[in-house]
Amino acid sequence: MTKTIAVVSILILMVVLIGLKEPKDTQQALPDIPSFEVADVVALRIINKGQPTFSASKQGEGWLLRDSESPRPVNKDAVEQLLHDLQNMKPKRVVSRKTERFQTFSVADTEVILKDKQGKVLLDVFIGKPATDLTSTYLRFADSKLVMTVNKVLTWQVKRTQDAWLLAVESKEVPTE
Repeated sequence: MTKTIAVVSILILMVVLIGLKEPKDTQQALPDIPSFEVADVVALRIINKGQPTFSASKQGEGWLLRDSESPRPVNKDAVEQLLHDLQNMKPKRVVSRKTERFQTFSVADTEVILKDKQGKVLLDVFIGKPATDLTSTYLRFADSKLVMTVNKVLTWQVKRTQDAWLLAVESKEVPTE
């Protein structure tokens, strides 16, 4: 009986010691996202694989599309929405660190580059597809293999065609009798 009590006591002691042991930290170390001020951004470039590059620059209070033709006005609200979303995005979780997984998350085809008036790059990221929760987006910094999700829905904004970025010109209809 003494042996049984000793074995049970040892087992209870082991359970207590295991229970008191600190658990491992399972929280992911999330990367910092470079901060920038929207007012400092004077150039926006979106490179979508298989589409013409969208390149716009700030002109006064508005934005102009820069291409081989004459500059055309860009929808300021659309540009500012994208800039605010990029400025305020927060990392949610790390999903991969392997280049062979880039295609899975579509983080190799759409690059967004923001520059200030000195030409300094403020942000250079690849925007992927919407994450499985549909409220976040897969994203990768251009100089990194780390793929993460961020708390913004960015895909639809950066996948626009150039025409979708242009400022809509009101049509002047000729009155009919």
